[in-house]
Amino acid sequence: MRLEPVTEDNYRAVIGLEVHEEQRSFVATNLKSIADAWIHRPRMQPLALFSGEELVGFTLLERDRPEALHIVRFMIDRRAQGRGLGRKGLAAIADVARSEGRTELVLSVVPGNAVARGLYVAFGFTDTGEVDGGELVMRHELAPSAHLADQ
Repeated sequence: MRLEPVTEDNYRAVIGLEVHEEQRSFVATNLKSIADAWIHRPRMQPLALFSGEELVGFTLLERDRPEALHIVRFMIDRRAQGRGLGRKGLAAIADVARSEGRTELVLSVVPGNAVARGLYVAFGFTDTGEVDGGELVMRHELAPSAHLADQ
């Protein structure tokens, strides 16, 4: 799994990614996420997720604290779900955080999004007890040894 910046060359394809119908109420559109990053929030970085040459997902990262990398948005395209790519995408994000000297990943999840929450818990995220904008905040402490994003 590799992460690449969303650019003028690939943003249309990234905008075309979508989750399953029943997941749409849990995540903002990629168009909104890219607009947030490019127009409103310069600390945010929109990234395309690739498995080999296939565009399979999108993430929006924010560097709001020196020790943490905040995963603002994370999605795997409906056509690529069920192939273990969510875990690989999280591992690639963890590798980025480690390479920047960060010690934790932080994200929030809509309470009813059991599939995403299950993925995050399986990856090692734990509930913090905090709620942000109605979403449950989760944290993952990064071990010094890197996960390999290609596993």
